[in-house]
Amino acid sequence: MTTADVLQCVGGLALCVFGLYRWATLRADRRGAAQSYVHRFAFCLGAALIVTAPATARAVENTFALPGLPMLAGDLLRIAAVACMGLVTARSVRRQLITAGSTLLALVLLFSAAHIQHSSGELFVETRHRPFLVAYDTVITLYPAWHAAALCRAALHRSRSADGALRIGLRLLCAGAAAGVVWTAWGLDDIRLALFTGRQSEGEDAVSTVLGLPCAALLIAGGSTAAWSALRHWWWCCRTYRALGPLWSALYRNFPEIALLGPRRGPAELAPRALRFALYRRVIEIHDGLLLLRPHVEGPSLTGPDSAATARAASILVALEQATATGPVGLKSPCPTPLLETGAGIGTDAEAAQLAVVSRAFAQLTGPGSHRVSV
Repeated sequence: MTTADVLQCVGGLALCVFGLYRWATLRADRRGAAQSYVHRFAFCLGAALIVTAPATARAVENTFALPGLPMLAGDLLRIAAVACMGLVTARSVRRQLITAGSTLLALVLLFSAAHIQHSSGELFVETRHRPFLVAYDTVITLYPAWHAAALCRAALHRSRSADGALRIGLRLLCAGAAAGVVWTAWGLDDIRLALFTGRQSEGEDAVSTVLGLPCAALLIAGGSTAAWSALRHWWWCCRTYRALGPLWSALYRNFPEIALLGPRRGPAELAPRALRFALYRRVIEIHDGLLLLRPHVEGPSLTGPDSAATARAASILVALEQATATGPVGLKSPCPTPLLETGAGIGTDAEAAQLAVVSRAFAQLTGPGSHRVSV
């Protein structure tokens, strides 16, 4: 397997994984139709790149003993990807689906009529069958070019009235569609070979791979603009959850009963909904721990909303040391105010962010390993 094969297979696999992941995250959101089209495009194009990689194409052809089968499978997947890309535009969905179905059927019929043969590592057809191969290559070239040009025009038109992340996403879509036009133009070489020699290249060559991967990357980046804010919030949740660890660990060491549920392990913990739930559960547990810590507090040093984070952390540390020395003390009456006021409601992003600042200050005061348990 050559370097080009590896590059093409890795790129295709990355596109498939990305498409499947986005499908899993968007399947419950019926409003994100355009998003679903973009990620179907990613999966179909990724599968096409894998199937048409020279090493993969040889393996498939040797297994099924049907000359040109990898080429046909890759081209059908590519047409399906292009159809998904075309659905992002404002044109009639029904008309585009009919056109895509007709194109797929035409490719299968033209492939059968061409009677492609395999000899000495090359695909070829007899002279009387060349028109069918030329027609096949023409469809493969013109259909994607037509969709890419329409997407480029639509994205450029919409970007003129958009702003912010939407404008950036539309410009990326436009650039990706323009790269797609250049990529499909490389198919003219296949038409020339079919017309004058009757030969057909099997799989993607290095030039086609170099042109195709940037096109796919730009289209996916532009079509995933709506996911950028969700990704930023997911990353913020990860950082905030870890920042709350030192303060939560110290409170849990003294008051294990604050844990509402056992910690989740594995990749499922990183899912956006699970991570957000875990973050705000940790915020509530910290407040419960601070509430239990109030009987050990001397003076009002923990109740001032204007106190510095370091002062609050120092007061919590003193109270924890006293709680460790004297043992737990139950609350005899409800407390009208929380132990640590932050000026934000429990369960909000602002509340979690402010507690994270206090937790970081607490970690600096305690040093490595102090008041910590596994989180």
